[in-house]
Amino acid sequence: MCGIVGFAGKAPLLDARRLSAMSAALAHRGPDAHGLRLWNAAGHDAADGEPGCVGLAHRRLSVIDLSPAANQPACNEDGTLWISYNGEFYNFEAGRPELERQGHQFRSRSDTETILHLYESCGIEETLRRMNGMFAFGLWDGRRRTLILARDRIGKKPLYYTVTPDGALLFASEIKALLASGRVPREPIDLAAFMQFWTFGYTVGERTLYPAIRRLLPGHFAVWKDGALSVSRYWDCPFNPEPSGRRSLDDLADELESLLCDAIRLRLIADVPLGLFLSGGVDSSLIAALTVKVAGRDLRAFTIAFPQQEFNEAPYALQVARHLGIRTTVLSVEEDLRAACGQIAAQFDEPFGDSSAVPTFFLSKLARRHVTVALTGDGGDELFAGYDSYADGLRLWGDRSQRRVFAKPRRGMERVWDLKRRLTPPGARLTAWGRLMAGRQRRRLFAPAFLRQIRGIDVAAERARWYLPAAQSDLLSRMQYVDVKTYLPDDILVKVDRMSMAHALECRSPLLDYRIAEFAARLPYEARFDASGRGKNLLRKVLSRHLPPALFERPKQGFAVPWAQWCQGDFGRGLRERWQRLRCPYFAAGSGEFLFPADHPGPSRLQWNAFAALPYLEGRP
Repeated sequence: MCGIVGFAGKAPLLDARRLSAMSAALAHRGPDAHGLRLWNAAGHDAADGEPGCVGLAHRRLSVIDLSPAANQPACNEDGTLWISYNGEFYNFEAGRPELERQGHQFRSRSDTETILHLYESCGIEETLRRMNGMFAFGLWDGRRRTLILARDRIGKKPLYYTVTPDGALLFASEIKALLASGRVPREPIDLAAFMQFWTFGYTVGERTLYPAIRRLLPGHFAVWKDGALSVSRYWDCPFNPEPSGRRSLDDLADELESLLCDAIRLRLIADVPLGLFLSGGVDSSLIAALTVKVAGRDLRAFTIAFPQQEFNEAPYALQVARHLGIRTTVLSVEEDLRAACGQIAAQFDEPFGDSSAVPTFFLSKLARRHVTVALTGDGGDELFAGYDSYADGLRLWGDRSQRRVFAKPRRGMERVWDLKRRLTPPGARLTAWGRLMAGRQRRRLFAPAFLRQIRGIDVAAERARWYLPAAQSDLLSRMQYVDVKTYLPDDILVKVDRMSMAHALECRSPLLDYRIAEFAARLPYEARFDASGRGKNLLRKVLSRHLPPALFERPKQGFAVPWAQWCQGDFGRGLRERWQRLRCPYFAAGSGEFLFPADHPGPSRLQWNAFAALPYLEGRP
């Protein structure tokens, strides 16, 4: 896993010093080696101090082939192709014999060169179709004077870019590196992205807080040539379930177990110590059980223990580990987590509203003392219907039998709120679904003048682009598809990438193998929910073959810290005082008391948002 930066322009743009500053901003992602290449307008290496028209830089975390031969930027045999690459191309070894028969020569055992030679052999689209992995890269084709950016299908690895007014393209793994270029304005902020953050907890799709900086979407590649940039999609998987009853649950479980075992096999390829995260929940327990099946019991699991028992999953993880016979290290967090929250929030370079970043940060920090790579259970909830929000959607808007299965006793304002949501027009249901705050909360948080200013902004526009491909599917499939295209890459995977790479730890997610995503998109309803309304039915079916159900059949427990409790004590008082000192016209005069009240609990889902936004608001005119 690594950090990448680069640029291309028709005229000289950046010198080696500035490109090095961009790369240095990503040193945490790749502490093992760094490299830089800079070319002038004639295509030759730029002289000392000479600004280049094209440049690539790389920060390396060594995982496969630890020798200097695998350092980057890497090139083909004649130096006409160069790449700065972040990620893992898991099935790279399968393609090497064919490429060698074609005459391609390899200098290392790394996966990086395989990308270059595949591109030489069959072009960018076929290369991407052959790659099973998590990746983001910039590839400079000197013969065609073309810079190509690409990102993996699911969006595991990040890739940000900006196009300057004169048509130059700059790219990087993280926003901070683009800001270090000196070519990206920090002001003004993108108000649509700002409101997406307050509405959903994250900026969505291509948007970031900075109008000039965009994300390359998962499953897309971009081609820059002569100052023009074109973006294309190379993969998608709209959820289109097969009819119920066509295949038995046992048959589907056989196929899924086979796919998962192969996905795990590929993700065990490494020349460094490797372990796995284990919480004792369905997803991580399944990955642990099948990793034992694939690799035997010589592996190490990591779980994290918190002092607050309601947030502590370590006892469940230990029961699973004992049954599977795997070594487990319990990483106890004794320090005051609140002291690190500011550092954690800053890792995202823009406001980010998921407080589970806190335990993810500490688990990654402590696991990195023992391993360089960790397998995770990410993706199970989105692909196999594990979130409570899916049950809520079916309870409100499903067919008659679904509304009956997912019915809940509701009283008072809960009944009123349910009725309002149930009456939402069909075309607006996915737009309303997933919002963090109601209209009355918006009016308490934001100033009237600011609400008038943003009246025409459609915060759901980036989500709405994914409604149409799944429009003919059932409600559950539509909710899952929108999550796979937005919440998964823009929240979950951003969180895991930044928190793990803050400690130079590589996380690999077998459930997010694109073959498993395509398989999950075809699953019938009964493979997702059982007759009693319990989600992840197929995952539970596979897991029950390897673990007694008593070890994993328990209420879903989120990966969280007691943020709401902290906000009621001295910590919350300090946040309220900081908020009250703001000189930002966006917020209502009493918003600090609304967010962090002194005498009762505040809106917990918005309090982390407020904390995460403070560094970007303090001092802003």
